[in-house]
Amino acid sequence: MISKYNHKNLNWIDLESGTKEEIDHILEEYSIPSIIKEKLNGNDREDRFEMNYDYIYASINNKITFIVNDNFIISIHSDPILAFTTSSKELEIDMVSIEKINSNKVLFAHLLKNLFKNREEELYSYHNQVEKLKNKISIKNKVIKKKNIIIIILIIVSIIAIWL
Repeated sequence: MISKYNHKNLNWIDLESGTKEEIDHILEEYSIPSIIKEKLNGNDREDRFEMNYDYIYASINNKITFIVNDNFIISIHSDPILAFTTSSKELEIDMVSIEKINSNKVLFAHLLKNLFKNREEELYSYHNQVEKLKNKISIKNKVIKKKNIIIIILIIVSIIAIWL
């Protein structure tokens, strides 16, 4: 799916679960150099961050790819990304301080900041879930220990009763 967000001189093209045809169309429409096209079509799964005079190319965890220049930002990913949903809404309703975000490269930095902020929130949530699970396990272990102690006492009492 291709989504385009435009505000003043900011142009963000977001491809979520884009087909090969959609990706090829966008790469052609925005005259993406063949070297970048090759990177997108290749099997290289390494993280990359490359800058030259005209473009920034970034691939993160082989899940998100950015192509950025003075005229646009293209983001390509297969799964929905909460940080992108938030950023697109901010851009659409002009919540982003547009005076500060006055170029596509600064918007790219803003998107990255939102991605990392979102990851941090996810990690904090996972940490809290792990802590809750640890507490539940600890409580269950205490209950099991008490039951085991009661069983052992009953066995000892039974053995003593049989001997007498």
